[in-house]
Parts: sequence; C-alpha cells; structure tokens
Amino acid sequence: MKKLCFCLMLVCLLIVPHYTVASTGATNTEGGMYVVNCENWISLRSYASTDAPVIAKIPLGDMVNIIDDNDPCYQKMVFAHVRYHGNTGYALYSYLTPHCTLYRVANCNEWISLRSAPFADSAVITRIPLGEYVRFVKSSSNGYYYVYYNGYLGYALAEYLS
Repeated sequence: MKKLCFCLMLVCLLIVPHYTVASTGATNTEGGMYVVNCENWISLRSYASTDAPVIAKIPLGDMVNIIDDNDPCYQKMVFAHVRYHGNTGYALYSYLTPHCTLYRVANCNEWISLRSAPFADSAVITRIPLGEYVRFVKSSSNGYYYVYYNGYLGYALAEYLS
C-alpha cells in the first residue's frame, strides 16, 4: 500500500510540477502569488502606495513573483514587492494568494474549448486536451468557469472539469 501511495504521489508531481500536489487544492511552490478578489485586474504600482503611478495591470488569475519578503511593506502585509512580466513594483497584498484550485479536463473524448466568453458560440482561444489541468480563477455564468491554462485565461464548461 505504501509503494502504491508513493507511486501515485510521484506521478502527480511529475504531471503538475508547479504545485505541491495534483489535486483540487494546491499551493504554488515557486514563490508566486495569484491575483484574486478583484473584478478584472489589479494595479502594479511604482512604489508602495495607492497614489503611486500604475506600471501595469495584472489580470485576475495571473501569477506574480515575490521579489523580497524582507521588504518593510511586505512585512506589514499591505503591499507585496513583486515582479510581473519583467516589471517590478508593488501590488496590494489583499489581492494575492499562494493557493489555487486545480481541475482536470474529463468527461470528453479528446479536448475541450477554452472560450473568450461564457457562451457556446464564443470564440475559441485554445483547446485543452483530455487529462490536462486548469487553474480555477472564478465561477461564471451559464455553467462555465473562468480558468487559466498554459498562459491563457478564458471560459471552460464546468461539466468537463473534475
């Protein structure tokens, strides 16, 4: 039984290397944080203040990397000093989390569509193969989830995710 558990855990780690386990709940192990609790995006600011100029917009569900957890602003848990797509700056910590929920594509023959909107006739962004994992970002309408897959954010039918 122990060998079976070990083999299953090893396979899970090989399949989804960016997460501690391949399950519906996971924690990023690369020092990154996910953008949550916002409508569409958060601001990456040039210094630790809501009055600071905006360097970039970070979309809901995207990941930022923590630069320095010894930074005084980070210690106060107000602003995190982060890197996002080559830019460094500050993001409000209340919009970041190290945790995510993963879903595996199932209940289909070969693949499902990642769409630009939560409708069957919306443009297809990419295809997600059977067995692949997506990161849940938020619930949507019409039975769709807003998810992150391989650099893309879009909508996938929840009935194909388990």
